[in-house]
Amino acid sequence: MKKIKLHGFNNLTKSLNFCIYDIYYTNSKIEKNEYIKYINKKYNAEKLTKILKKTCNIIGAKILNIAKQNYKPHGASVTILISEENKEKKYKNKKIVNKLLIHLDKSHICVHTYPESHPKEKISTFRVDIELSTCGVISPLKTLNYFIKKLKSNIITIDYKIRGFTRDIKGKKIFIDHKIYSIQNYINKKIKKLYDMTDINIYRENIFHTKMMLKYINFKKNFLNKKNINKKKKKKIISSIWKEMKEIYYGKNI
Repeated sequence: MKKIKLHGFNNLTKSLNFCIYDIYYTNSKIEKNEYIKYINKKYNAEKLTKILKKTCNIIGAKILNIAKQNYKPHGASVTILISEENKEKKYKNKKIVNKLLIHLDKSHICVHTYPESHPKEKISTFRVDIELSTCGVISPLKTLNYFIKKLKSNIITIDYKIRGFTRDIKGKKIFIDHKIYSIQNYINKKIKKLYDMTDINIYRENIFHTKMMLKYINFKKNFLNKKNINKKKKKKIISSIWKEMKEIYYGKNI
């Protein structure tokens, strides 16, 4: 797309919401406790911060502030305030400029985790919500393949929305500054082969939605205790995981 000559700063806000689900088979109270330990180890605030820092590098953003928190008995959240420019500029009064960056040029990326277990059935479902909101020319869509490869999840739902408007040098309003027909256009072909995918797009409102479900279950990943599993039990476990995946993917209880 031809670069648009703008009147002042690009005021468009681009928001990417990324929700992933991992399903685990937890046969007993001991296995549920092992599941919680595993989640706390793999998705604690420190490790999530590393993932978000890498994301900032991908989109070329400068980190202004990081807030992170681990929760008891499980769960974590991280919020990073970012600006469009990765390199610092020299100003006479840095304190004033930093305040302006926070209020005017700011964007943010945050993550929250939600581990839970079914009260009766032997299924535990872990959810991670990631929200990346940017303004200016930064595109959050550049982070899609990194997140998908890094988290390797059973179910992924992605929402992308462009809000507000900016003006060109003649004063004409611009409600979107890049071509997009589907979020899937930004996902690697190798990744797309692994998932069943559906789209819901509202082009007039610049709202794009994609839902993804793994075509094949990785038994080793979804069942933490792999000892003494015969074929019959393995089949039952896989059936339970599939049921949970389909309910999340289709948004209804089966």
